[in-house]
Amino acid sequence: MASSSEIAGRSPLFLRVTLGLVYFHFGLLKFFPDLSPAELLATQTVMALSGHLLDAHGALICLALMEIALGIGFIFNLFPRITFALFIFHMCGTFAPLFVLPEFTFKIAPFAFNIEGQYIFKNIVFVAAGWTVLYPHVFRRDSNPAAASEDQSSATSEREAKFIDRLSTPTSASHDETVLV
Repeated sequence: MASSSEIAGRSPLFLRVTLGLVYFHFGLLKFFPDLSPAELLATQTVMALSGHLLDAHGALICLALMEIALGIGFIFNLFPRITFALFIFHMCGTFAPLFVLPEFTFKIAPFAFNIEGQYIFKNIVFVAAGWTVLYPHVFRRDSNPAAASEDQSSATSEREAKFIDRLSTPTSASHDETVLV
């Protein structure tokens, strides 16, 4: 039976790989006309955000490539900082139709989403999942990769032990006097 720390260690891995599979699959669908249910909304959004510099086909190809790159980045844990930046950029784009194309996303704005609006709003779960998976890699304090791969729970335990040690040490006596007593 796996311990809770082993399960906790595997959970981000499972979350990262499944997030990558979803991105890869959605990106792959965009290479084939009319297979992606989000095709019309995605192309209209990218066209609007690009000031119509991209046509529908170009927008779809760019989006497909971005999603496949994100999928590969998540699945294989490649270039986490670049993956994080691309992920944030993509997530901003996925929420953009709520603001730029409300006629595509609401029955009654801003209170009642239509099915496309619900499809977009569920991406808040993707934001949480991506943040959970990428945050430790992107914002780690130690730049040493070997140290960063150490078990988080042992680092937390060491900090807790030091904190408890400080609490139990009398403030009027030095640490050496406490040990000798």
